[in-house]
Amino acid sequence: MDLAHRVNPTKTPAPLSVPTDQWRAEVPEPPALTDPAAICAERLLLLVHYDLDWDAWIGDHRHRYWDELLPARLRAATYRADSLATWWSLLAQALPITVTDRARRLEVAQLLTEPSAPVLTLLRDQLPALILRVRIIAETVADNRRAAASAGEN
Repeated sequence: MDLAHRVNPTKTPAPLSVPTDQWRAEVPEPPALTDPAAICAERLLLLVHYDLDWDAWIGDHRHRYWDELLPARLRAATYRADSLATWWSLLAQALPITVTDRARRLEVAQLLTEPSAPVLTLLRDQLPALILRVRIIAETVADNRRAAASAGEN
């Protein structure tokens, strides 16, 4: 059974128990994915994005992040990896990724136990579409945080 069903097997409203659910909940569109491999891939990509060591890796190149830097590193890891654990390890070295939050560590650890082949195939075949979805989510979350911070200052 995939993570989405273990988190909420009845699909009834429940507390958001993993970080990716919290980020995803802020964006009603695009529609939620239904394929377990796609759900896993999207969650892993969200965790990669939110666990990047931005100071060490991206620096002055933020303008190239979504269209060049992130896709190139994801693609390289995807084609070199034979498992999700290897994929994550390659990315952790290339980016670097630093998972400092316990809930995120638990979610990553769980996702890395999902069947690797379908997720890696999806990452190979649909990476631009998955990155687009993650970018929409990440930009919406960032906009919401900025709006909340501005409202708190007034």
